Amino acid sequence: MGRVDDKIKQEIAVLRKSGNTIQAITGILRTRGHNISRHSVRYWLRAYDRGFISELGVHVQPKQRTFRKVSERDAELIKELIKSDFSMSSKQIHKALVADGANMSLSLTKIAIDAAGFTHSRPRYGQMVRRANRPKRVDFCQHLIDENDDFADIIFSDESSIQTFQNKTNYYKEKDSAPMVHGKPKHPLKVHVWGAISRRGPSKLTIFEDIMEKEFFTNSILRDNLLSYVRVKFPDGHRFQQDNDPKHKSKMAKEFMNDNGINWWNIWPSESPDLNPIEMVWNQMKHHVARVDPKTKEELVNTLQTFWCEMMTVEQCNMYIDHIYKVAPVCVLMNGEQLVICPTRFFLRGQGVNR
Repeated sequence: MGRVDDKIKQEIAVLRKSGNTIQAITGILRTRGHNISRHSVRYWLRAYDRGFISELGVHVQPKQRTFRKVSERDAELIKELIKSDFSMSSKQIHKALVADGANMSLSLTKIAIDAAGFTHSRPRYGQMVRRANRPKRVDFCQHLIDENDDFADIIFSDESSIQTFQNKTNYYKEKDSAPMVHGKPKHPLKVHVWGAISRRGPSKLTIFEDIMEKEFFTNSILRDNLLSYVRVKFPDGHRFQQDNDPKHKSKMAKEFMNDNGINWWNIWPSESPDLNPIEMVWNQMKHHVARVDPKTKEELVNTLQTFWCEMMTVEQCNMYIDHIYKVAPVCVLMNGEQLVICPTRFFLRGQGVNR
C-alpha cells in the first residue's frame, strides 16, 4: 500500500460520513483523479472508525493504550492446550485463556501462540500405520540393511488412479491479486494404471477403467504383462514385490504365480507405500498429466503412454529404487511410523552400508 495524502484521507472520511460504501468511495476517488485501491480505502476507513482521522482531516489523538502482559501461566496454558489438541483454533485457545482469568484479546492470543513456538498450517498427508504394523516395518527395513540388499533382482509394482484436473500445477499470479481459479468438472476423466519397475527398466503399463478384481489382476496383469516382463528381463531369477491387497493374495493369483514361476517376495509389510519406490513414479506421472492437461480420454491415455515410454528409462528407475537407501534407516529410527518428512541426504547408497 502506497502513501496516501492527508487530503485524500479527509475525502475518505467525508464520503464515509455521507454513508458511502467502500466500493462507492473507491469509485468516486478514482473519478477525481486519485489512483487508490479498495484495500487502501478499507484501511483508512478503519482508521476513521477508530477515531484516528476525521472529516476535518485532523488526526485525532487515540486513546491511551497500555501493554497487556502475557504471564508465564498463560504461555504454559497455551502449550498445554495445543499439545492436547493440535487442531484447536486460536478462538478456542482465547476462550480457554479468558476462562482461566487472562486479560487478552484474540489478536494478542495469536501473538502469544506464535511466541510459544507454534504456527498454524494444514497437515500433510501421511499413510496411516497402525501400531501393530510398526514393528513389522522396522524388522523389514532392518533386514534390508543387515542383508546389504542392492535390490538388483526385485520387481517393484503397484497400481494407481490417474485423473485430470488434479491441481498438481502451480501458477504465477500478480501480487495482491485473487488466486487463479482452475475450473474442475464434476466428473473428471479418470483411468487406472498398473506398472512395475526394476533396476533393469520398467514393465509395460496397463491402463484400465473398471475396478481391478482378482480375475482381471490374474489375467490382464500377471499373465498379459508381468509374465513376459519376468521371462525377458529376469531369466536368472527375481523377486516380485506387491502390497497386501486381497486380490494380490487370492487363491487364483497364487496358483498362477506358482504355476508360472513368478517368485512372489511375500515379506512386504502392510501399510507401507512410503517404502515402495514406484509411488514416486505415480507422483511424477500425475504432475506430467497436469502439465499436459489432456481434454479427452484418448488424450489422457496417450499422455500416460508417452510418459511411460519416454520418461521411464533404466536410469530413472534406478534413481527411484535408490530412494530406499534413504527411507529404510529413517523408518527404523522412527520406530515404523509413517515417513511424512524424510531427510534429503540421510542415507545414501555407499554411505553407512558396507559394500
